[in-house]
Amino acid sequence: MDSTVMKVDNPQVNFNTINDLKGLMPVYHQEYDTFYLRGEKPRPATSYDLNGTAWLRVDVESGDIVGLQIDDFESVFLKKYPELAKAWKEVKPLCVRPKSRKCPVDAEESFLLIIINFLLTLFRDNPQQESFIFLPA
Repeated sequence: MDSTVMKVDNPQVNFNTINDLKGLMPVYHQEYDTFYLRGEKPRPATSYDLNGTAWLRVDVESGDIVGLQIDDFESVFLKKYPELAKAWKEVKPLCVRPKSRKCPVDAEESFLLIIINFLLTLFRDNPQQESFIFLPA
C-alpha cells in the first residue's frame, strides 16, 4: 500500500459519518495490543489524535470518518474506560487476528454500537478537540 505524508493545516472531520463505523470490521492484533475498525479494503486516510485516547482515521478529501485505531487497547484503554471492558470480553474471541471464524453479526454490531456511543460521549465531553471542525449534514 502506498503511503504518502500530507500536511493538513485545517483538518475537517465530518462527524455526521461517525455511524459509518458500524459498517467496518473490528480487528484486534493481540501481539501489538491494537484495536482497529477498518474496511475490508485499505483506503487512503489520515490519522487524528483524539487527545491521546485513540486515532480517528479520516478521508482527507471528504472529511468522512473511515476508521479507528486504539493502541494499548487492553493494557491502557480498557483500564481507563472499564465500562467497555465487559463488552470487549464477550466479543474479543471473535475479533482476534488471525480470525479463525466469522464474527456473528449481532455480537459484532452490538460491540460497534457501544464503541460508537462511547466516541460520541467522548467528543461531547471533551470539546477541547481543537483540530476538529464539524461539517454540516
